[in-house]
Amino acid sequence: MKCNEILEYLNNLYPPELAMDWDNSGFLLGRKDAEVKRILIVLDITNSVLDYAKEKKIDLIISHHPVIFSSIKRITNETLLGNYILEILENNVSVIAVHTNFDIANGGMADIAKEKLSLTNTRPLEVTAIKDGKELGVGKIGDLKKALSLDELVSLIKEKFNLEKVAVFGRENIKGKISRIAISPGSGKGMYKHALAEADVLITGDITHHEGLDASNEGICIIDATHYGLEHIFIERIEDDLKKFDDINIFKFKNTNPMEIV
Repeated sequence: MKCNEILEYLNNLYPPELAMDWDNSGFLLGRKDAEVKRILIVLDITNSVLDYAKEKKIDLIISHHPVIFSSIKRITNETLLGNYILEILENNVSVIAVHTNFDIANGGMADIAKEKLSLTNTRPLEVTAIKDGKELGVGKIGDLKKALSLDELVSLIKEKFNLEKVAVFGRENIKGKISRIAISPGSGKGMYKHALAEADVLITGDITHHEGLDASNEGICIIDATHYGLEHIFIERIEDDLKKFDDINIFKFKNTNPMEIV
């Protein structure tokens, strides 16, 4: 297999035109004609990931978050990003990022989150595109199979996303059972506004003190399951997508979460 073949396959599943304007998904580093035998799937590229890639002689890294987000004027070992890029290229590793196009596409992040919680009567939380007459977007709003208390919902989230702890903002807004919820894996800044007056709870990540205060005062409860805590489902889905290629060895590096709640 060549890098370009893998890229085309992923682009068919998660069309790049669905990505947000500010994003930088796609083929970011390497040669498209490079041969690929060993692929590493990660959420983020870190020093530990690159050490593991060298150890396993990885040819291609598929990450969710792009290692390069904005324009670069120089690549030297004087910056963290410069070191990343130099090390990646010096070890003949290529990099593909599948970011907001994965979040939005059919079968991507929003749909996986919906499946995890068995939501019905769903719609995108924030509509960003229309494809084949169907609305697509970031996150989902939907109905739970049965109404749950807040504590029961927290337990369900922990079980389905393999989490030990979450943070809750606006518990006082929950007066009884919860039936309709919203979920937006990743950074949920501002997303609660799309759920107001329709969902009882928003499940997301990266909620700040003031965002939590505002959401609580506007009448919605937020469960912050952390950015990594909800998005690590990317790794398993891409692994499943690549299983059709019998001649490729797939590796996963899961622990790139920089935060531990103790």
